[in-house]
Amino acid sequence: MDKTTKTKKAQDQGILRIEIEKAILNRAGLNQSTNTDHDSLLRLVSATNEAAELCTRLHRDAVHQARRAEIPWSEIGAEMGITRQAVQQRFAPEEMLQTQATDIRTIPGATAFNEMQILEHEGKAGYHLVGFGPLYLTVKASNQKWEHRRLFSFNMTEELNFMEKDGWTYVGSWFPFHYFKRVVS
Repeated sequence: MDKTTKTKKAQDQGILRIEIEKAILNRAGLNQSTNTDHDSLLRLVSATNEAAELCTRLHRDAVHQARRAEIPWSEIGAEMGITRQAVQQRFAPEEMLQTQATDIRTIPGATAFNEMQILEHEGKAGYHLVGFGPLYLTVKASNQKWEHRRLFSFNMTEELNFMEKDGWTYVGSWFPFHYFKRVVS
């Protein structure tokens, strides 16, 4: 990495840090005029803990989305500055939970590129999305036809309100995607 690239990366990290700090301070209800009293500092610790846990989940979700898009472990590791083996050991999904219910199926091979086509086909056959993970979808049988939507959104609160008003049911999120379903009328 040349000097200009390193400088740009450091500047970008500085901007990101400031944005994260603002979000944490806002979450803790703190601002520049807030005293650093006992309760304020504890709120700051709590908000920072929440942010760290959320960032860890977002990081894992981003890696899993990259894998669902069939990006090799080696490229993901290179982006993170670690080896393929290290990123794979750290982020490879746990064994998929096996279900004994006959009306629930796990569909392997789902990627960010083909999952919506799979869900369209399954929805027409009466199956609706109940879970997902790296390279798989879990669907459940019903006696109705379903449609599914995947949104890429940073303001989930607004999107959730809009989608629910339009009859959609929230299934779950996997950064940066949000999944919804509804019965076809």
